[in-house]
Amino acid sequence: MNPSDTEFDPPCESEVAAASLTMAPARQNFLPVRERLAAAFAFLESLPKPPTEASLVFARGRNAPFEVVPIGAGLAVGRGDESSLCLPEGASLSRRHFSVQPKSGMWLLEDLKSRNGTEVDGVPGRVGHRLLRDGDIIFAGEMMFLFVNPAA
Repeated sequence: MNPSDTEFDPPCESEVAAASLTMAPARQNFLPVRERLAAAFAFLESLPKPPTEASLVFARGRNAPFEVVPIGAGLAVGRGDESSLCLPEGASLSRRHFSVQPKSGMWLLEDLKSRNGTEVDGVPGRVGHRLLRDGDIIFAGEMMFLFVNPAA
């Protein structure tokens, strides 16, 4: 191979500007990895013992202790009594905000048509359905949840 075959001219400013109009980052508000890890560490560090099964870790308020709720066969999170994880103090939550269900050996998060939406790891926009990974941070209204799956 001739070295001149692999050389190319760098793009000019107008080409870069044109390309930037057609390409937008997929994760504009992606929670930086360092912040995500720090939040996950703070959640887990405060627990007396780590979860032994797929669970959501969260606090009911700023000064409240962190809680671990196993997902089991599935759960729905919201402020209404019809939610299996009822958080009436979550004023920004819908009555049934989101659910997490087992699906083919994985865990599926579904926004239940909530008013304020559900985001995962700070990716902008409402999540409809999303497979969760160990360490994912779920934002529902003004509340934050850590998905923990020790089996992963």
